[in-house]
Amino acid sequence: MASGHFFSQRFSYGLHALAYVATKPAGELTTLPEVAEWMTTIWPSASQTYLSNVVQRLARGRLLRSHRGISGGYSLGRPADQITIRDVVEVLEGIETTRCGLSLTDECPALGRCSIHRRMAALEEQFLQSLAAVRLSELAQEIRATPPKTKHA
Repeated sequence: MASGHFFSQRFSYGLHALAYVATKPAGELTTLPEVAEWMTTIWPSASQTYLSNVVQRLARGRLLRSHRGISGGYSLGRPADQITIRDVVEVLEGIETTRCGLSLTDECPALGRCSIHRRMAALEEQFLQSLAAVRLSELAQEIRATPPKTKHA
């Protein structure tokens, strides 16, 4: 597995978007075009269409709050120090540590006798606990959220 391919592109878009929104003062809304423009400063091929899809998932998962109207935008669904990387994984990827990797269904063909599955499930849970230890507020402090330059006519 190549470095950087453990997480999906959806997860990367979502985590970057959340971290950017977390840099804003409480009560200040962030628009999708603003997030997209910022993302292209660090990731030139970022797609606003794909970002929109990911942001909608984050809003449905209550990590972002959507504010409608002419001056609408997005804000965090809860304080940045209460959102973890695990929360983002749960919303965007889903977590199924009990599912058997040998079966396409939810039923394990080894009926719980598989020591490999037990070991892998324990490792997965340790990994998820390490993700739960990293808060969005920490990530937001580490990024440079230079506001996009406004275009003048």
